Amino acid sequence: MAWLRKTKSMPAAAVHRSLIGQLALGHYELLQLIGEGSNGEVYLARSREYPAEYVVVKRMKPQLLESPRFRQFFESEVHSMARFNHPYIVQLFDASLNDPIGPCLVMEFVRGETLETLLEKYPRWYPDRMATIVGKLCHALQAAHDAGIVHRDLKPANIMVTGFNTPAESVKVMDFGFAGFTDRTHVPLAELTDDADVSALGTPAYVSPEMVRGDSVDHRADLYAVGVILFEMLAGRLPFDYPTVSKIVLAHAKTPAPRFAKLNIADVPPTVEAVVQCALSKYASERHPTARELARHFGQAIGREIWYDSAPPDHAFTNPGQQTLAMDVVEKTMVDVPVPNAEVEQYTFSDRFEALLPPKLAAMKIKGFVDEVGGTVIDSEPGRIQISIGLPENGPSKATRSGVIGWLTSRRGRGVQPGEEPIEVQLNLHNLDSNRVAVAVAFRPYPDYLPDDADDWRDRCEELHNVLRMYLIAR
Repeated sequence: MAWLRKTKSMPAAAVHRSLIGQLALGHYELLQLIGEGSNGEVYLARSREYPAEYVVVKRMKPQLLESPRFRQFFESEVHSMARFNHPYIVQLFDASLNDPIGPCLVMEFVRGETLETLLEKYPRWYPDRMATIVGKLCHALQAAHDAGIVHRDLKPANIMVTGFNTPAESVKVMDFGFAGFTDRTHVPLAELTDDADVSALGTPAYVSPEMVRGDSVDHRADLYAVGVILFEMLAGRLPFDYPTVSKIVLAHAKTPAPRFAKLNIADVPPTVEAVVQCALSKYASERHPTARELARHFGQAIGREIWYDSAPPDHAFTNPGQQTLAMDVVEKTMVDVPVPNAEVEQYTFSDRFEALLPPKLAAMKIKGFVDEVGGTVIDSEPGRIQISIGLPENGPSKATRSGVIGWLTSRRGRGVQPGEEPIEVQLNLHNLDSNRVAVAVAFRPYPDYLPDDADDWRDRCEELHNVLRMYLIAR
């Protein structure tokens, strides 16, 4: 039996044993930690009233409560998802901001295996064998899109397959509607300091070209992800199989998906390949207009009616209609410019601007800036990234963690010449939507390395500022 999502092996320190046995929303006893991400942990739980009934509890990190838009999410998107019920989508049962264990979601528990796990076992699939999964996946997407809900992070790890290889085989799509869960852009520190290869990030393998370009994103971004998944199931590999994230995302934006013949794959019918190539079109207007049309096109290619054959009974789900998610635009002024202490205030250079920074690409773009200027990422937490440029090894050590970054002091000067004083860069990031981020940046000296020449210092900061805006595609 597999849990709700496939997880990698986790160190014992990551297991939050203190929460095991506690109750979520007063009803659900936490049994086991089964996953952990940047926004929280996922637990298997069971109802105290009905012990045979299992659920999944996703506990969000408490610091998210500091964000006004996180609270808006609970008031709108979470409640909308709780009312949305479809047999091919993992259902959200309940949610709470003020639970004793912290803000949390209670979701349906599903027994099965992720499509990611199945693809590891069975790398290539015949088109006919894919029909059930494709049809039901497209039904799930169509129902969500009709309700104004876009996944934005569709991938095999988010598709649970139940009853695999039985007449009851079906799918459950997970994490619907949660791509914009927090308004604070969070780039894990490892993604900014390591080589950030594909195995570390993964998701960019399914990112749509419009997200890479910074264009507006709608439901057809999900259809592009379906195209990548179809390609992967048919070919046993991804369409853009490169070693680095930067090459992959650039290929999504500019490089046509390879033809199967060039990969020495001769058993995929041309009609099926045409479906995949259409879904992988670089511009949304060139793809299938709806998930329904994609499923019908795939069915025609294999000579089967998969849309109606895979449809759930009409009474099995409700559809809230053309209900759209609340995506209120947050003014750029909601991002606070970091306030320096009085000692360095006169040298601080700061700015606010709006950037085209899809969250999936944030690590790549910010890491590109850091590498360009020879900097070092000191810390990264939701909404804040701390970068050091030119700090000598015998200078102030790593930042302390207390909500506000502070620096240990050291004697000035060793190895630092006038005009080469180290620069501390703080980025505050606030998601406006799936493609835009409000940025507040501050460049300031360390207290022990105050500049000798204020004009030269400002010129250096402005040069860094221009490089940053170039990487973030500032507006």
